[in-house]
Amino acid sequence: MNWAYFHLVINHFPIIGMLIGTMLLLAGVLFKNQGIQISGLGTVVFATLVAIIAYMTGDSAEVAVRNLPDVARSLISRHENIATVSMYVVFPAGLIAALTLFSMWKKEGYFRFLVIMSLVLSFLGSAAMVYTGRTGGHIRHNEFRNDAERKYIIEHQNDVVED
Repeated sequence: MNWAYFHLVINHFPIIGMLIGTMLLLAGVLFKNQGIQISGLGTVVFATLVAIIAYMTGDSAEVAVRNLPDVARSLISRHENIATVSMYVVFPAGLIAALTLFSMWKKEGYFRFLVIMSLVLSFLGSAAMVYTGRTGGHIRHNEFRNDAERKYIIEHQNDVVED
């Protein structure tokens, strides 16, 4: 197994993990159940860590697919740019979730505020991860492309994107 394959295997975990973590955290807040909140926070932290690994292995995946037929380099560049922006959303979500877990463990009085902050950032992180996955799917999955995108790929197949 190489790093490109590893990227393709793990890139689904941050997407699903952020969604599940956010849903658990929301359920924990709505039902005022600290155990469910802890589960959601832990899932968000895990999803963040895997997102970092997926991001770090993205260049290897790019090298593996950039010269394949039906792959426009501009789609790879767009996915990479979106992934970078997503990391600026997901990393703080994971960091605040970890801080929230720590404050719960220490029984700090302000952990309820951190739970709400974690929930908001987790919602944003979930949206960012879903959109990043969508742009990644466009690179190789024709079934995700609409007619305008198919036409764009044909017209810009060999465009060179400056790094």
